Amino acid sequence: MDLDELKARLAAHDEKLDRLVRLDAARVRAMQLDKTHASLRWLGRGVAFELLMTIVAVVWLGDFVFTHLREPRFLVPALLVDCGAIAYLGNCIRQLAALARLDYSQPVVTVQKELGKLRILRIRTTRWTMMVSLVCWFPVLVVLVEGFFGVDLWRILGAVGAQHETFVLWLVLNVLFGVAAAGVLLWLARRYEARAERSPRLQRLMDEFAGRSLTNALRSLQAVREFETETR
Repeated sequence: MDLDELKARLAAHDEKLDRLVRLDAARVRAMQLDKTHASLRWLGRGVAFELLMTIVAVVWLGDFVFTHLREPRFLVPALLVDCGAIAYLGNCIRQLAALARLDYSQPVVTVQKELGKLRILRIRTTRWTMMVSLVCWFPVLVVLVEGFFGVDLWRILGAVGAQHETFVLWLVLNVLFGVAAAGVLLWLARRYEARAERSPRLQRLMDEFAGRSLTNALRSLQAVREFETETR
């Protein structure tokens, strides 16, 4: 065997080895992307269920508003709760649209960025839902008790009659407490949001807010990105 023939065989062997490496890399990438797809399917089903339940709530609240048009003590809380439900409905639609726009043929970094935006959206949605709940829990309770049990919570708690002033004071104090608690929550969220990447505990908390399915999808994509970096 002369030198030229040896070089040709070595070149053919290297080319074959490169094809095998690329094939294995493609298989690993496909496996990890399958995990990402599976996680996001669960996420999509969860958001779709939330969307369906919110639509039901909006329709029910609309009927409640129509029924109590001449009763401001029920109308105002119902309108407030309905506005919150409509806002949440729009948020669900935004999440589903973000999932539908994902293009897995794009580079992994691009897909990661899109999922990162969705993660931030879900975290902020959870945060704002908690804050609004602290402030608006009483209107929600009034609507639910009247809507499902036909009970006038205003009268039970003394909103009318001799105890009117005491009830108003109690209600104002509760609203002020809710606003203060929501403000503290917002302050803490903004203060520690930038530190979340450096704190494992905060990172786990953010992952819980974003949802386990989305967190698993991001981890699968990170595994793909690290593998592609190693095999270059």
